[in-house]
Formats: sequence, C-alpha cells, structure tokens
Amino acid sequence: MATLKPGAALRTPATATRVEWLDGVRALAAMFVVVHHVWLLSVGGYPGNNGPWTMDWMVYGHLAVSVFIVVSGFSLTLSPARHEGKLPEGGLGFLRRRFWRIVPPYWAALAFSSILVVVGLASTPTGGALTSRDVVVHGLLLQDAIGTTPPNGVFWSIAVEWHIYFFFPLVLLLVRRWGAPLVLGVVTGLVIAQHLIGAVIPAVGWFDRFSPAYFVLFVGGSVAAQLATRGAGASAGIVLGALCVAGFATAAGVAGPRTIVGEYFWVDLVVGAATACLFVALTQGRLPWLARFLALRPLAVVGTFAFSLYLVHAPILDVLRERVLAPAGITGANAFWPLMLLGVPAALAGAYAFFVVCERPFLRIRSFRQLWDAVRQLAGPWRRRRVGGTP
Repeated sequence: MATLKPGAALRTPATATRVEWLDGVRALAAMFVVVHHVWLLSVGGYPGNNGPWTMDWMVYGHLAVSVFIVVSGFSLTLSPARHEGKLPEGGLGFLRRRFWRIVPPYWAALAFSSILVVVGLASTPTGGALTSRDVVVHGLLLQDAIGTTPPNGVFWSIAVEWHIYFFFPLVLLLVRRWGAPLVLGVVTGLVIAQHLIGAVIPAVGWFDRFSPAYFVLFVGGSVAAQLATRGAGASAGIVLGALCVAGFATAAGVAGPRTIVGEYFWVDLVVGAATACLFVALTQGRLPWLARFLALRPLAVVGTFAFSLYLVHAPILDVLRERVLAPAGITGANAFWPLMLLGVPAALAGAYAFFVVCERPFLRIRSFRQLWDAVRQLAGPWRRRRVGGTP
C-alpha cells in the first residue's frame, strides 16, 4: 500500500489512506502506557508519585488512551472524508469490519491474560480473584457497564471504544447535515452537561463509567480528519494545539499528579483537543520536522503492532516482576530500572509475536467464512502429512 510521505498534505481522493506519521503517534502512545505500567508496578503511588518529581510524568499513562481515541476517530474518518462523508460499506459494514479488526485479537489477549492469572503467574490489577463471570463480562465487552475484576488493567478502554463505534455512522450523518463544527459543539456541550449534572445527581453520574469525554475526543478526531482533507484549519490548529499543550504542562507543573488525575475529565478534553489540532496541521504538511520524526522507521514498525503491545504488555511486565525480580529480592522502587531494562524488550517481543499470531491475520479476515478458510489453509500441511502417513 502506498504511504503519505512525511510532511506531505493529504488533499485529494487519490492520496494514500495510510499516514506514516500516524504510526509514530500510535507507537509513542503505546510505549508511554508501557512505561506507565513499569512505574506503577515498581515505584507506584498512583494517583500520586512515590518517586522523585522527575517521574511525575509517568503517572499520566491514562492520557495515552486519550490520544488513541483521537487517532481512532481521525483514521476511521479519512476514507469517509474522501467519499462525501459517507461510509463506503455502510454502517453495518463498518461495524462488521471493526469487529473483525479488534475483537478477535482482544479475545486472544483476554484468554492469554486470564490463563496467566488462573495459573498464578500473574495477578489482577486490583489484586482480587478472577472468576468465570469476570471473563464472560469482558468477553462480551461489557466491563464498562458491569463491575468486574479485570484480568488485565487496559481492557476497560477496549469496551469504551467498541461502544463508541456504534455511534460513528450517526456522527457522519449529522456532520453531513449540520456541519462538523456544530456537531462537535453539540456533543461537547452534552457531555459536559452530563458530567456537571452527574456530580449532584447519581443517576446521571452513573454514565461517567462509559468515559463520555472519550466520545468528544473521538468526534474531535473525526472532525480533524474532515477539516484536514478540506485543507482548512492548519494555522489555527497549531496555535490552539500549542495553547492546550502549554496549559496542560503549566497545570501539571503547578498542581501535581494527584490534582491532575482527579480532574481527568477536563484534562482528557484538553489533551484530546491538542492531539486533534496537531493532526489537522500535520496532515496539511505543517510541522514537517515533527512528521519526519514520527515517521522514523523504528516508530513506524512499533506503530504497526501498537494495538498488540497495548493488549499484552501488562501481564508480561507483571510476570517478570512476580517471577523474576521478586524472587531475586528486587522489589518496590528498586525494581524500576531492572523492570524497565528487562520488561520493555520483553513486552515488545511478546507483543510482536502476539501480533503475528493473533492480530495480523485479522487485517485480512472479515467474516467467519474467511476465518474458516484461513484455518483450513493452516491445517492443510498437517492434514496432508496425516493422509500420507507421515508422523
């Protein structure tokens, strides 16, 4: 597949659908989550920081998920934006395609994480016992609606994003009828109203468990893609994005992690706005130095299996901490650098192996028939050996 060169604008229908610098964003976000969990499993103190202030930034792994949500809205809208805001395969076709893209790898990661917990090699992030009910709820992607003990600390966001997908066709329809700015404004207003009212009315506050701010971020990413393909908003995006980044950095430096974590609803909106604005500028060829950096080969490679890295890194790190470092007497803050030096390469290697086996096949498989054909193809050599009498 052709790719968009770093710094090149994405303006016409003929432009490639893959944007190299976007893989770099995915890679950095995934690696930030990995470093966050290394810190969490060693130094810890969340929502504060038990380590030196220079580690404060490691507390904010949650914000990488905010970036992922904007990436999702942005990348999924690039194709519709070149087709008059319509999904070429229709709403049901879109949901079917997304199901096969993310759910089977997620199920594989669920099985992997659950087995490690059940056999005692890893622990749940809450420290609680894992039950069959927990696994079933996660398998149905209902963990954001039903309280459970998670087998893997990152699975909450998969359910949230999956449920957002159901609204994507409606978002595109409303954008065609009302325009992108109005839709983004209405969605933002409704979500903020829900959050404020929910602070005093528990029944309304219950919806916070679905992370409604992420819906704003997803729509923001979608709007960014539509603005960018029309060649609009690049200069304004740079200014607004810079203001958002400066505002967050100032607030984090003054208030500290505990306060920032306690205000994640608002912080998510700021970080999401900065990300969407950055995408508008980068897609139109602005900030070419940043596009070149994000398109560097190592980042591009990690970006291709960033989803797998996100799914399986936590149990890999936990196994290393519990079964390698702890028996050697390396615990607490002393485990940070050993876990970093051992865990990051192990997480990358394990995630790539998981990608090859459990994610890459579903870049092509889009139906149960195709899945069955793929299984038969894999089983073909074994069946031929059996028929031929070869042991």
